[in-house]
Amino acid sequence: MRDLLLGRVPKDFDIGTDAAPQAVRKLFRNCRLIGRRFRLAHILFAGGKVVEVATFRRRPEPLDPEAPELLMTSDNVFGTAREDALRRDFTINGLFYNIADFSVIDYVGGLEDLDAGVIRTIGDPDIRFREDPVRMMRAVEFASRLGFAITPDTYEAILDHRKEIAKSAPPRVTEEISQSLRGGHALPTFLLMREVGLLDVLLPELARVLREIDPDHPQGTGHLFWSLLDVLDAERRRGRPYDDAVLFSLFFLPVVRSRLRDLELADPEPGRLVPILEDIVTPVSIRMSLPNAVSQRIKQALATVGRLSHRPDDRVVTRRLAFREAFPAALDLFELNAMATGRGEELVREWRTLEERVKTARKRFPAATPQPAARRRRRRGGRRRG
Repeated sequence: MRDLLLGRVPKDFDIGTDAAPQAVRKLFRNCRLIGRRFRLAHILFAGGKVVEVATFRRRPEPLDPEAPELLMTSDNVFGTAREDALRRDFTINGLFYNIADFSVIDYVGGLEDLDAGVIRTIGDPDIRFREDPVRMMRAVEFASRLGFAITPDTYEAILDHRKEIAKSAPPRVTEEISQSLRGGHALPTFLLMREVGLLDVLLPELARVLREIDPDHPQGTGHLFWSLLDVLDAERRRGRPYDDAVLFSLFFLPVVRSRLRDLELADPEPGRLVPILEDIVTPVSIRMSLPNAVSQRIKQALATVGRLSHRPDDRVVTRRLAFREAFPAALDLFELNAMATGRGEELVREWRTLEERVKTARKRFPAATPQPAARRRRRRGGRRRG
């Protein structure tokens, strides 16, 4: 409803009902129930279309605002439509559309806040953010995506409770970060995250570099990071897809460059670079619960991207570089850097030409594609004696 009323195209439609999940399942043969703690009904249609149906819920029990810990661990108690609206995060997300009479049902003042262009929590923001700290990230993301202002009480509550975000489940936090990177509004989102202090808690390594390393210098690490996000937003709004390794590498790139500067390593050999990347990327990947495959591609892309600053040639080592699994991610990262700095765009075109030649070779001669070396199996019982 929020997006429709703002003249935007919704990415999907969610249905709310007073029917319990099992009742929905009886009505639709093409229904599948998912979730344990929070049961949802997915109605499956041809072509992979899925309509999500949720039973109205209410807050599990009255909460004591003076309690030291309000973090919600249960949210699966059925309720009425009004109770369901009151348990949602922001007023602009608490609107219902009644298909019986084509009316908008507003229990929380969402229509007024949509007109005013503000992000306001439903209820006391101090309590709502302590219940679910990820709501602070969502407030920043909605404000940045819609161009809305965060109400003063909500803004102050984020400042007061920003450290609570560390209590949230890492996969949820990482998913919110990923959505911001993919949504075409990464730059305003992370600028606002830095402003309210969330970036210091979520990515302290990056926040420290952006704060300490020439943040205002046109060619400095801090300035480059924001330029990269600006370019990324423009490309995403044009619909260009990016691998997760490329998106998350943007956070590590300033940290790696800062470390190399401290070590006075302008163009390190791969042997020197690998342990540095391991030391920087691995702890953060674990903290963010990034899949191991993504973490490995991030390290490989960062290890490769520096080698693309040289013009490609016909040497075997260059062709091997282009055949590497992380080469596409490294080239995307190199291209974003070239677009952000205005330098190296000719090199990007030459490497893209080589990439197309490699793709053609893979299709025509799949057997010639380099394969990872097979691990030798150790013979049981040791070496056979003659």
